[in-house]
Amino acid sequence: MAEIYLFVDDEKESKDIINILREKGLKYKVIDVTKNGIRGWLILEFGTSKTPILAFNRRIAVGYKNIMNLLKNTKPHSP
Repeated sequence: MAEIYLFVDDEKESKDIINILREKGLKYKVIDVTKNGIRGWLILEFGTSKTPILAFNRRIAVGYKNIMNLLKNTKPHSP
């Protein structure tokens, strides 16, 4: 099973995506980019520091709308 990673900050879009993933019953790992300088690392790894970012199964979606499209078109499975 693919690991699902969600990079978030304390903005509304991040909180909304967390709630949606919880409602779908998906298991995911939350990484708060406001701690330990992780936001800067996002630029190196993903080319952006915008959140939320959902990463799983070699797919990346940045922003609420793109994450919703990815979830609609791909079925991530949690153990």
